[in-house]
Amino acid sequence: MAKITISDIASGYASTTQLNNAFNALEAELNNKVLYRDVPSGEPNQMEQDLDMNGNNIINVGDIEVGGVNVITEMQSIYDDYEALTSRVTISTSSPSGGTDGDIWFKVSV
Repeated sequence: MAKITISDIASGYASTTQLNNAFNALEAELNNKVLYRDVPSGEPNQMEQDLDMNGNNIINVGDIEVGGVNVITEMQSIYDDYEALTSRVTISTSSPSGGTDGDIWFKVSV
């Protein structure tokens, strides 16, 4: 199915009215139904349906925001918390000694 449909000009080829009507229909379709990469200031440019990427990646993304939450920032925060926690974990075959409050020790018996 065509994404933009314009009526054929079956007669009156020299008619500027029919030609202008066809161009106006084309202009309306492009203005109202196309997502622009470089939208003019003040013009809407939001999705109105799901975008099916068909298994393709979205690359070179600055920020991803979902429900008002910056996903990149949240993932970095989770990673930082994980890294801070794992740096305080010690797994050893000997009994714990030293360390500071909040450290986690695991003694493994062999």
